[in-house]
Amino acid sequence: MRIAFLCGSLEPGRDGVGDYTRRLAAECIRQGHECQLVALNDNGTSCRETQECDGSSIGCLRCAGSLPWPERVRQAREFLTEFGPDCISLQFVSYAFHPKGIPWRLAGYLKSIVAGRPLHIMFHELWSGFGKTASLKERLVGAVQRQCILRTLRVLQPQTVSTSNATYTAMLKAAGVAAAELPLFGNIPVLEIGSSQAFPPQLVAAGIPDDPCARKEWWLALFFGTLHREWTPEPFVSILLQAAKQAGKRVCFLSVGRLGAAGEARWETLQRDYGHEIAFVKFGEQPCGEISRLLQIADFGIAASPLNLIGKSGSAAAMLDHGLPFIVTRDEERHPVEGTHSAPADPLLHRCDAALEAKLIAGLPKRKPRPRLDGICARFIAGLPIP
Repeated sequence: MRIAFLCGSLEPGRDGVGDYTRRLAAECIRQGHECQLVALNDNGTSCRETQECDGSSIGCLRCAGSLPWPERVRQAREFLTEFGPDCISLQFVSYAFHPKGIPWRLAGYLKSIVAGRPLHIMFHELWSGFGKTASLKERLVGAVQRQCILRTLRVLQPQTVSTSNATYTAMLKAAGVAAAELPLFGNIPVLEIGSSQAFPPQLVAAGIPDDPCARKEWWLALFFGTLHREWTPEPFVSILLQAAKQAGKRVCFLSVGRLGAAGEARWETLQRDYGHEIAFVKFGEQPCGEISRLLQIADFGIAASPLNLIGKSGSAAAMLDHGLPFIVTRDEERHPVEGTHSAPADPLLHRCDAALEAKLIAGLPKRKPRPRLDGICARFIAGLPIP
C-alpha cells in the first residue's frame, strides 16, 4: 500500500508531530508499505529531499511557511500525483498550520490537495479551553478552534479519524464524530546500554556517584521535555521528600529536552525553593541516544501533563517505551463529557495521591524496555481507509 502523510513541519528534532510522523512512516516502510511525507507549513526552506529514519529512506516535500498557500497547494498536488498514494493520513495540530491555532482556511486548501483520495486524520490535539481551570481567553480561543476543526471535518469528510486518548475521543463523539483511539509511541528509539558506557559527567559533577552501590542512595527523577506553566510542584515535592526521608534516599531532579520559556522559569523557581534539599541537573537538548540513556538511568519520571490527557504526551510515551515508571502530578483538567476516562491503565503510571508515599518507599518497579512502535503501526495500518 502507498501511504502519503501530511503534517505541519518536517524539520528533524524541532517539531514533535513531524518527528512522530517520520518514525511512523519509517515503520510502515519496514512493514512493507511505500510512504512519502509532505510538510505544508515547514519551519525550514522549501525543498524536496530524502530523510533517513530508523533505517528507512523517506521521500519528503517541505513547503516553507513563507510560501503563499496556493503555491504550497500546487507543489503538494504535484508531489502526490507523482507518488500516487492509495490513501492519505493527515497528522493534525491546529498550531502546526496557523500561529494562533486557528487555520480557518486550511480545509479548502487540504480538500484541493487530497483531491478525493481516501483520507485518515489523526488529531494530536483538539481545541483548547475545555478544562475547568481554563481562562476566559482560552475558552474563547477554544470555541473558535472547535468550529475550525469541525468545519475541516465537514469539508474533508475523512473515512477514518483517530486520536491519542479517551478524553479527545469523548469530545469528538459529543460533537458527532466517531474516532478510534490510537496510542502514541515515543519519538526516542530505545538504545542498548552497555556497562562500558560512561556515567553522564553532568551527574558526577552534581555529586551523583557512578558506583552502582553508592548510586542506590539516590532517587533520580526525570523531567523530559516541556514543563508546562500550569504545573505546580506541590503536593508532589512534599510527598517525595517525606518518602525520601523515610527511605534514607537523596533526590536529584533531571531535565532533558526543551523546557520551554515557562518551563525555564519554573525550573529556576524549583531550584530556588528546593535547592537546599534537592540536587538539580539540566541537560538541555540532547541526541536521541543520550535521552534514551537518561530514560534508562533514571529511577522514575515526572509527567507535567494532566492525568486525563497523559495519552497525548510524547514524553510519557517515551517513558513507557523505556520501561520507566512515572508519576502524574496533575489531575485538575477533567472534562465534563460523559465517558471520559482519566488515563490509560498501565502499571508504570502512578498518581500523586495518598498512596504515593508508600509506593515510593517500596520502590517504583521498572520493566524491561519495550518499544511499542511496531504494534501501534500495525493498528494504524489496520485502521486506514483502504480503497
